[in-house]
Parts: sequence; C-alpha cells; structure tokens
Amino acid sequence: MTPDILATFYSKLLPTFPPQAEKIVSTLQPERFDKLAFRYTFSVEAMIAISHIIETAVNDTPNAADLHVSFQYLSRLVPQRALYRNLSFTAKGLWLYCTPDAGGTETAAILGAPRTTLIDTSDSPMLEYWFVVAYGEGVSKMLLAHEIHALAGEDRYYEGFYTFNPNVTYEFLQILHQAYPDRVPEPAKPEKLGLIFSPAP
Repeated sequence: MTPDILATFYSKLLPTFPPQAEKIVSTLQPERFDKLAFRYTFSVEAMIAISHIIETAVNDTPNAADLHVSFQYLSRLVPQRALYRNLSFTAKGLWLYCTPDAGGTETAAILGAPRTTLIDTSDSPMLEYWFVVAYGEGVSKMLLAHEIHALAGEDRYYEGFYTFNPNVTYEFLQILHQAYPDRVPEPAKPEKLGLIFSPAP
C-alpha cells in the first residue's frame, strides 16, 4: 500500500465531521450512535468504549456484518480476547490488522477460527491507525483514528472520526481491498446490502 492512499482518505474526510468532546461516549446511549457522525481527539479509554459500541452491533446481528479491526499490535488484542473469541463466531468475517509483536499463544483460539484473517501491517502506514469497521446487511459503523503521541509521558491519544455513513465505510473497505487484494475481499456496494444513507436531522 502506498502511504498516501490512507493518509489522503483520512485527511480529506476528517474536517467534514463536526467536532465532539470525549464525554459524548459516556453521556449518550449506544443506540444514538446509529445516527451520529463526528470527529474527535480521544484517550485510549474512550476509543475502547466507542469500539465496543461497534463490536456490540456485530454481536447483536449474527452473521450479518464483516468486522475489520486494527489493533496496531497483536499484544493489544490479548485483553480483549474473550470478546473477540465471541466475535470470531458472530461476525460474518473477522479481519485483524496488526504487527504480530506478541500474544500468539493467548490469541490462538481467535486467530485459528475459520472466519478470522490476520493481516500483518508491520512496516506499513496502517500501523499508525486504530480502526473498527462493521459493514454488512443493515449494519454500517466505522471509526478511523490516527495515533497522536503525547509530548511527555507514555499516554496515547487518537484523532479521528466516527460515522454510520455506508458510503464512507464502503470507500474505506475498498482501500483495504486495494492494499491487501489477496486477503481482503472487495466489499459489496451499500445499495446491495440495503444500506441507504440518510443524515441525522
């Protein structure tokens, strides 16, 4: 993958979303995220919370949606392994993007599941991004965030956006397909999945 494709997609879309503070994750009910789109700078904790909203949507609609997730590093999957073991059965397909730094033993049950694909993003621009994408019949939710390193200390923050717009999700999945054509299938167009975008009032 050329570095410019993902960076261009991200940079083009980020300013188009209205900004929101981190507290939106804890103050709104999860179903409100079905019709929300916004940009943000979030802590790791808030990123995990919003990721769980998308993961729950996949669990609530078994075999309907594909799930594409960047953990950046495989070791970060280890604390989420129980959830992702379940998702490996409820998702139509599960793609995990990361560099395999550790955690192979602890995550073997997930990585060995028949519908799970591990994509090594070592030495790739993908390593700088956290994304969670659910896409399938009646389901379109996506977050994409670029890691921001703290000026001091070990804290990590992420600047990115969340959207339910299936056209944006489709475009992003096309990028993943172009980057890994032998591992990531070409996504179906939104209209074939019954996904019609209507902005929130």
